Amino acid sequence: MTGIREESLLDLAHILPRSQHPDLAEHAENVLVLNSLHHRAFDAALFTVDSEYRIRTSPSFEPAHPFLRETITEKEGESIAFPPDVQVREGFLKELNSGLSWL
Repeated sequence: MTGIREESLLDLAHILPRSQHPDLAEHAENVLVLNSLHHRAFDAALFTVDSEYRIRTSPSFEPAHPFLRETITEKEGESIAFPPDVQVREGFLKELNSGLSWL
């Protein structure tokens, strides 16, 4: 999403939260690699990824900082391209997004 590649700034963001799905905490298809800021925004449901791997943004999210606008809100509807060896389970995204009232 952002082009940030410095490993020390990247996190594994769980699609289905570890607290609610401890059995999926280590499941490779239940994570997105995001920088720390975007991880927090994802966990706060300010944006999500739909089952067609497009960025979807909460209508109430109106970031003041240009970096967040450029990397989240202005990318609304854009597809995310994952590396060839990375898979995200569509069902995990569907389950997460079923709880978002704005989607």
